[in-house]
Amino acid sequence: MSSRTYTTTFTEYSAKATRRGRCPGCGKSVSRSTTFVNTASPFNKREDGQVRTPAEVQARVDQLAADWTPEADAFYHERCRGGAA
Repeated sequence: MSSRTYTTTFTEYSAKATRRGRCPGCGKSVSRSTTFVNTASPFNKREDGQVRTPAEVQARVDQLAADWTPEADAFYHERCRGGAA
């Protein structure tokens, strides 16, 4: 008996969020960014058990990006925090 492995690729939806601030150590401008990614797949379901539509997935990713706040000490440069230069 032979077995096969099947790979399914789902469409990814992403949104990038960037926040800017000042380094408390040196006063220079600092930006931090992250990318939120989710897929429209049979495993991505709403609370009622129905599969999310691509528009719902994109809206959710956009909302995550809009709500993102970096950690309190994220705007320190590594050298200002006491790390190696």
